[in-house]
Amino acid sequence: MNTYSLGKTERYLEVLREEGEVGWDLLQEISETTRRYVANLLRVESSEIALVQNTSIGINLIIESIKWEPDDEVVLVGYFPALLYPFRYNRHGIKVVEVSENKLEEAIGPKTRMVAVEWIDYFSGKRFDLEKLSSLKQKYGFFVLVDAIQGLGAVPLYPKEFSVDFLVAGASKWLLGPQGIGILYIDQKAFDKLSKAFIGWLSCPWSGFSDFSHLPEPFNDARVFETGTKNYWGLSYLSGNLEMILDIGVDKVFSRLKGFLDTLFDELTFADVITPKDPERRGGIFTFRLPNLSSLELHLALQREGIRTSLRNGFIRVSPHFYNTEDEVNTLINLLKRF
Repeated sequence: MNTYSLGKTERYLEVLREEGEVGWDLLQEISETTRRYVANLLRVESSEIALVQNTSIGINLIIESIKWEPDDEVVLVGYFPALLYPFRYNRHGIKVVEVSENKLEEAIGPKTRMVAVEWIDYFSGKRFDLEKLSSLKQKYGFFVLVDAIQGLGAVPLYPKEFSVDFLVAGASKWLLGPQGIGILYIDQKAFDKLSKAFIGWLSCPWSGFSDFSHLPEPFNDARVFETGTKNYWGLSYLSGNLEMILDIGVDKVFSRLKGFLDTLFDELTFADVITPKDPERRGGIFTFRLPNLSSLELHLALQREGIRTSLRNGFIRVSPHFYNTEDEVNTLINLLKRF
């Protein structure tokens, strides 16, 4: 835990320890500070941010709130299950067309109601061309949903620049956690086209809880999806991480990651690398395998050396962040050259 999140979570836990419960004013401060930081990160309005549990919950909220018509289709580009499952098993009979990025335009037709994409591919680290998608949206008029978990916090992303209607991301990756917290951005113009499919007692702007004889009207924006009690401890943790990332600057974070990946590309010429070399088409993920050693064996060997990697589809995935050092990257490179 870094000093940013430590201070915020300690305050929450101290009140809980000393008083037995945390008052509404502090809970609201935690919630609204986190919301403001997310809005600053994305350069959107705070009212366009809902604080949810995870990526799939955010996607399901959108699926259940769109007024689907018979024969509507969703064109989906992405392979991670958190994005796939909500669409594949939707209860509305929506036809889901799963395609690769280079086949996207030919898959779009008059029945396409939404295009849902994984911004940065979880496996290869390839970054989706949102500028091209924005142009297609202007031409065909569909909703755009972006799963941003594999890059948000490490790579700059401002959804209004690309006419993104909905953006979802769990906090457990580049936003540094914790698990069980996610963000959902809903452009206000897109929200106005949704039905209010999920309403709870905290979907409303309460001024106090001493009189329940007069109930306020629900929010008319993304906040309406915050139906009940939130994970305030988790939000205090995320709030500290967001403050730190904003203080550093996402541009600086990405520049540092670019340097790390450039070094990996330059030094690991003997590896089979599937991550795009072009910085405009990648994030912070570097995925490779070695020609003479199974990736499982390599994964376990690196783990014994104290180097954490992910084993994905027969490849090794490494994801350095801004807190890593050049020495640590060079340690990995030198170990790989020994195998």
